[in-house]
Amino acid sequence: MVYGAAGDAISTRATIVYDYQGNTLLQESSPDGNTTTGLGNGADTVFTEDALINFSVSTQDSSAVVVLSGQAAVVTSFTLRNDGNAVQDFLLGAFNASANPFGAPPDSIDTLLPLNVFVESGTTPGYQLAEDTAVFVDELMPGSSAIVYIIANLPAANAGAVAAVTLVAQVAQGGSAGEGLAITNDNNGNTSPAGNYSNGATVVAAGTAVDIADSAALETVFNDPAGLSVEDTDSSGVVQDVAANGQHADSSAYEVQGSPVSINKTVTVIDTLGGSDPHPGAILRYRLDVSVAGSVSVNNLVISDTIPLNTTYVPGSIVLNSVAQTDAPFTMDGVDHAQFNGSDVIVDLSQAGSISVVPGTTYTISFDVTID
Repeated sequence: MVYGAAGDAISTRATIVYDYQGNTLLQESSPDGNTTTGLGNGADTVFTEDALINFSVSTQDSSAVVVLSGQAAVVTSFTLRNDGNAVQDFLLGAFNASANPFGAPPDSIDTLLPLNVFVESGTTPGYQLAEDTAVFVDELMPGSSAIVYIIANLPAANAGAVAAVTLVAQVAQGGSAGEGLAITNDNNGNTSPAGNYSNGATVVAAGTAVDIADSAALETVFNDPAGLSVEDTDSSGVVQDVAANGQHADSSAYEVQGSPVSINKTVTVIDTLGGSDPHPGAILRYRLDVSVAGSVSVNNLVISDTIPLNTTYVPGSIVLNSVAQTDAPFTMDGVDHAQFNGSDVIVDLSQAGSISVVPGTTYTISFDVTID
């Protein structure tokens, strides 16, 4: 719904026409009553449109963000939308929550404190350390949205551990550049709770109930919806995001996975008589199967395997996905990206950082040594 702007004056004047003692008369209304006939003898009935505060916070994540144990600077993304009728600022706070908003597995760990919040304020989409430095939403127009990020550091944890986090937005005064003062109550007896915002730099006290009868003056009306997320530092799950309190919240989560890279190593013995006896002079053919799981590509993936003692590398024996490799240092032609450096077989699947290794592909590497 599109609302009129807060502070707009809405004025009306009624006109009546009637016959009296053979005369046709015109008469206008006025707020205090008007008994004088004639055009221009009445007065407008005027009232001021209230400031309707209505906004929402919603996660952009459709499932828990996959992270590694102890990973730093992991990101969850949210949308904050101003659905009211006035320009507003919004203070932002992030807190550890007690429930996984995506269901199973349950929340089991907390992120390391402090949690930080930043607003997308640069020109590059997605969180950018150098660009997105704003810690509150400034001058958000009615009908407009802002992208907000929670940046967290994870503790060491086992695979499957979940850390849920909540973003809370507190409405504040707009109308001029800079962080506006928090609006902690409306004129209908609704109040907002206390909280810490702007990465801990702004402390907001709980509001005081004010109940003022409707009048022609500009009033503030909280109309923000209820949510399902824990809304402040109480992580017990008891304090919920209630309607009409000048705050709105939503949650996301991080889920720890094991390493996305899997590597298996096997060996086949080929003796000089065509059997499998590991006698001196027999060949040991080592095979490495490397795969990437999950949904995120891996960069700079390099496999190194040291030639064992009492064996000698067979020159030119490195094979990657059935393609023979040279023993010389890597080339950048997309084919040769392996080498033997005198003691190690090295295979660079990222080709010196020029490509990412995408999930879902298995790479098979083999090389030969002879038993001394």
